[in-house]
Amino acid sequence: MVFQPLQQSRRTPRTGVGLMVGSMIAVGLACTASPTMARTEYLGGGFITVDDVCAQYGWTGTHQVMLRMEPQGLPDNAENETQMAILMNTGTIALRLNLDHGIRYSYTPTQAVYIWNGPYAPASPTMTLSFGIDADWPLRGDYMIERLQVRIYNFNEHPGCSAWLYGSLVQN
Repeated sequence: MVFQPLQQSRRTPRTGVGLMVGSMIAVGLACTASPTMARTEYLGGGFITVDDVCAQYGWTGTHQVMLRMEPQGLPDNAENETQMAILMNTGTIALRLNLDHGIRYSYTPTQAVYIWNGPYAPASPTMTLSFGIDADWPLRGDYMIERLQVRIYNFNEHPGCSAWLYGSLVQN
């Protein structure tokens, strides 16, 4: 049997966009590895179920999600801003909320970014979130598993489309 030498693979020429994205990733990793950037973060997963009204926008059934949260007021986190990321198999919803009224209140994000085929950041988000009374909220700030139950109105900025988010989180 005769072995042929391996051919070197052809590399795609680097473009300005590719270099910029690579640089941004490297800077992001360097920043998150720094001990001065330590945050209290929760990671977990769960699912979202959508109401029948959402079918007109293409949303039906149940969707598995991964969750990431930086709750406000916990060590090294902002005092007046909770960051929340809902990662789905088709895209991501990233939110910034000021959860200053407890669970019996509906919150509109101060900033929302929806990433599906590209990023969309409305100037004035209309999606609102209400935390269920059976959830562990506010998060206790320890290493216990936390339950998350959120009613989402105008899900993904679709008027009249409502969803339930159920999840479990643990401090990272």
